[in-house]
Amino acid sequence: MKIGFYSCMTGMPWGGSEVLWHRAARLLQLENHQITVNYKWWPNKAFPLQQLEERGADILFREQPKTRKEIRKDRLLRLIRRKPYSRSWLEATRPDVVLITLGYHPDPLPIADECMRLKIPYAINLQCASDFYFINGKQVDEFRNWYQNARRVFFVSEENQIKLQNNIALKLDNAEIIANPFNVPFETAPPWPSTENGFRLAVVGRMHFQSKGQDLIVDVMRRPKWRERNLTIHFYGHDQGNCRQLNDLIKYYGLESKLFYEGFNQNVEQIWSDNHGLLLPSRYEGAPLAFIEAMLCNRISIVTDIGRNAELMEDNQSGFLAPAATVKLIDEALERAWQKRSQWQPMGILAGEQIRQKYPQDPIRDYADKILKLTLAD
Repeated sequence: MKIGFYSCMTGMPWGGSEVLWHRAARLLQLENHQITVNYKWWPNKAFPLQQLEERGADILFREQPKTRKEIRKDRLLRLIRRKPYSRSWLEATRPDVVLITLGYHPDPLPIADECMRLKIPYAINLQCASDFYFINGKQVDEFRNWYQNARRVFFVSEENQIKLQNNIALKLDNAEIIANPFNVPFETAPPWPSTENGFRLAVVGRMHFQSKGQDLIVDVMRRPKWRERNLTIHFYGHDQGNCRQLNDLIKYYGLESKLFYEGFNQNVEQIWSDNHGLLLPSRYEGAPLAFIEAMLCNRISIVTDIGRNAELMEDNQSGFLAPAATVKLIDEALERAWQKRSQWQPMGILAGEQIRQKYPQDPIRDYADKILKLTLAD
């Protein structure tokens, strides 16, 4: 079977929304399926794309810079009503099915129009939806058409499904919840760190205030009661625009002995060998992998009620849930956690048991199987 992957990623060369389809594509290659990918051009090709290409995948890049000769040719082609690039890709490669991946719900999907014209079945995988952006009413009909005509619309959480459906005021009968892959062994068990020098919470995720809410942590921790307690917060992740503000806020409020930016650490198990729990006050998420990995590593989590958090964790039993991303509610959840700090280790063990009961052991295999079934009529 020939499978097409179309990524809507435009904001950066690679991101978390690309991991699932890429790993599924690699698995499908090993099973002798042909892979073709349509991806936005960047000056430096992302390593995962190189991996696919080295194993025989066709990688077609959108929006590549043109030479003067190509620009002149492009102008001529426009005069004769050149076909959309997405359609020329589909006509050239003729995939049996197309998987369209979106990092964020407002992304337009003209590729779906081309799939419908060429009668190629397609599915949409939406990795994140939020309340921070609403689709314009003038675009609603387009979005409804794209989503209704997909064989499947894969969401990473029911909460995200509801947000998208509210945006287009339409229930999607073709919706299905999927799981993203994690970056630790399923049966991992990092050692519990000593509390002799106090308690440590890790904030794991890119430095992006709008989504991850690290600024809220600073506002909570500058309160007198937290300054006095034997608790430190350690931030891990790439800078996505707000690392300077984080470090400047730490200095501004004199929290250098309480809050620490540790940079990016690819070794997830090492993070949880050093920390007693996760603090993640996200304003919006799809389904945060840092939360899944913390539970797999037998750690408690203090998180907001977004994505699948409330579904996978029991509030006050295996973690602590803040109803929304506000300073007051995060402070309240953190206070509940602090009062139970002597129970964090057994609560973390319970978190590990619960996540293994509710989350698939091999999300990549599951996703690949769903893709293969897309050619079958409902």
